[in-house]
Amino acid sequence: MEGETLLTFTVASWRLALPLADVKRVLPLPVLEPPLGGPSFVEGFFDYQGAPVAALRLDRMFGLEEEDLGVYSPLLLLEARNLMVALHVSKVDGILNLGERRAQPIGRNETFNDCIVGRVADRRGDTIYVLSREEFLLVEEGARVNALETMRKQRLGALQSEHAHAG
Repeated sequence: MEGETLLTFTVASWRLALPLADVKRVLPLPVLEPPLGGPSFVEGFFDYQGAPVAALRLDRMFGLEEEDLGVYSPLLLLEARNLMVALHVSKVDGILNLGERRAQPIGRNETFNDCIVGRVADRRGDTIYVLSREEFLLVEEGARVNALETMRKQRLGALQSEHAHAG
């Protein structure tokens, strides 16, 4: 992680980061379509460039104190476990260039699901935990999100088919 640039953000008062290269976009919160029978960490779905994207709540996934996220709280668009997902976060804090510094690695099996891979101090000395974009989502959670996306595509496809036959 030496010389890496991180996007830092806050979730339930926890300072977190992802490598900037892993974040495709920072998006404003769109209207979300709630999933039918989905897990609580899936806040809803939205379309991004014609593809469904699940908006995920890290506070719920990690068992943190749940926040009241408003319409001005952003989404971080990224790919995890071969899925496009968006993390709904409290706020984006900024960009941290590590330069010559290196994030202190956190060993495997030291955090739940090995989702935190390092820690680094910001300019004030506060700790920021670096997430792994591949590990924050459990395999089973990724499969559930994928199943919900597939169900949503099928429902929308059936609706479009009905509309085409009616017209």
